[in-house]
Amino acid sequence: MSDISIAEAKIQILYLVDRAPGVSYHLLMSKCMESLYTDFFTFSRSYEELISGNLMDKSQSASFTGDAVGSTENLTLTDGGRAVLKDLVSSLSAPLLSHLEEAASEVKREMEANSVSRAYIEPAENGKFRVILSYSGDDRPFSATVTVDDEVTAKTLCRKWKENSSKASEQLINFIKAD
Repeated sequence: MSDISIAEAKIQILYLVDRAPGVSYHLLMSKCMESLYTDFFTFSRSYEELISGNLMDKSQSASFTGDAVGSTENLTLTDGGRAVLKDLVSSLSAPLLSHLEEAASEVKREMEANSVSRAYIEPAENGKFRVILSYSGDDRPFSATVTVDDEVTAKTLCRKWKENSSKASEQLINFIKAD
């Protein structure tokens, strides 16, 4: 059983998406379940109703985010969603607003951390997979493309890149420069 109602979950989702436009579905779901006292079913129903009610838009992103490989949904509010939120935000209590703002800050930090390191998987010829890796932290941008034989290897490369990209890019450059 959920600790919050569908209506409360919708308001909280709208608030987070407004404060962190482009948030992924997976990050939003994780944050709502972790810190906003909702369960998966309440979140899912609220999310679907916001999308079908044209209060939020979803776009597809090909980025690798955590365990999700391939496309994931990135969310923004529609004009209608912003108008509804504007009307409702004044009715929210100060403690709830503070809690939502803290959750929104956490979402933005996670989005920023995820944007430094990216990994994508694309189908390649002959049933192979192309893995595109990039890292933009430490003022040392890096990108590489690798073709692998199977999807399991491609997913493993993406996961390992997300975990180790800051070290891996520097080590690869040093390896190539070595005599």
